[in-house]
Order: sequence, then structure tokens, then C-alpha cells
Amino acid sequence: MTDLLIEKEGGLLILTLNRPDHMNAMSSELVNATTTAITDVIENKSARAILITGTGRGFCAGADLQGDGLANRREKIEGQMMAGVNRLILAVREVPVPVVIALNGAAAGAGCGLALAGDIVIAARSAKLLTAFSRIGAVLDGGMSWSLTHKIGPARATGMAMLGDQAITAETAKEWGLIWDVVDDDILMDEAMKLASRLASGPSVALGLIKRQIANAQNSTMADAVRFEAACQGQAFATDDFPEGVKAFQEKRPAEFIGR
Repeated sequence: MTDLLIEKEGGLLILTLNRPDHMNAMSSELVNATTTAITDVIENKSARAILITGTGRGFCAGADLQGDGLANRREKIEGQMMAGVNRLILAVREVPVPVVIALNGAAAGAGCGLALAGDIVIAARSAKLLTAFSRIGAVLDGGMSWSLTHKIGPARATGMAMLGDQAITAETAKEWGLIWDVVDDDILMDEAMKLASRLASGPSVALGLIKRQIANAQNSTMADAVRFEAACQGQAFATDDFPEGVKAFQEKRPAEFIGR
């Protein structure tokens, strides 16, 4: 059984974490396969949107503490993280297409970091987020020191990280601004597919630029942000999709974007 299921529907790449007996915990094989699939999109523009979800009752339990023997790799962990899970998180953030996360169940540890790295997260009502690092004497990873602080502020980020024993429900995650939406469990994949397919048929260059704008704004002044907006708008206006979008708006019809 492969650790990662890969499907393609038109311009949409669907990646399914597939270790249900281990709550989709991040083995080296799973991390490498997922990173490779996303890197291919970066290098070859092989998809216009990505949907990531998990099989079984969990999204991702984080690092595989048993299979990968993390306790026996203490002296090597920094380098292994940079070459492994951190490379995956950065690939999700840097891929120039929208990444939708369909949070089908619990996301813990680095699995929570992977979920929060997505651009739009839609969660099943039963899903939960858990930062359990402090319970084993570890610290935040998977980009969560950044994502939690920027999304919900230092007070809530510190509470989640230091206490580590309180799972955040999907409804609370939405209320706090960690995720986009919550839906009933039985319609999660239908709703996620609709959303991801819509993005995959959208103005791909513009959507990628919007992703860069949001990332840039996290550490920019207003003056820097408006300069970056102007530069991005110049690139968006130069695409074939822009005149099609304007024409469709004027004609009151759906635009037929080609992604360039």
C-alpha cells in the first residue's frame, strides 16, 4: 500500500495521505512523496490547484514517533527536519497555486502544521487541531510558530503550544480564524472538491499572485504592500485571463480562464 494516493482531475491535483492504521502519521516515505508531488507542480506547472486530505478517521497525527524512531535520532533531528517536514511545509507555501486542505479528522503536531500551511482549509465538523509537542518535551514545528502566531495572535498561540492538551474543535478553529469553513462530515469531500475545482479553473496566475501578496503582507509595511500590489497587478494584467475576465464581466457570463 502506497503512503500517498495521487489523482488528477483536470487541473486539480488530489493528494491523499494514506496511512490510516497510523492516523496518517508522517513517515519519511509519506513526507518525501508529498513533497515531490508538490515540487513537480512548482517546477512543471503540472496543476492549477492542489487538494490535500487523509484517509480514515484522521487527517494526520504528525511525526511517526514509532516507525521513524525519533527518540533515537536526537542528534540529527535539526538537519532531518530541514530536509523533511520543513521542506514539505515550505513547498506548500511556495507552490504558485491554491492549496486546499480537506480536514477530515484530527490533525496533531506537524500534521496540524501541514493543515495550517494550506491556503484554504475546510474542515469536517468532527475534526480537531492539537499541538501536543510540549507533552513530550518538544517544541512547535511544521511552521506552526509562524502560522499560529500570525493567524490567531501570540496569546492564543502560546496557550495552544504550552498547554498542549486541549484539542481545538473545528468550530473554534473557524471562530478564531484558523480555518475557512466547517461542514458536516458526510459532505466534506463534496464541498472540498467543489471549492478546489473552482480554483483549478480560475485565473491561475492571479491566484498565485494573491497567494504571494498575502504572504508578503505578513511582514510588510503598508507602503511596501502597495508597491508589491502594483507589481503583481502588472503581471496579472499581462495575462490572457485578464481580458477574458473583463469581457466576461461586461457580458454578464462566467469567465473561461485558461490559466495563463
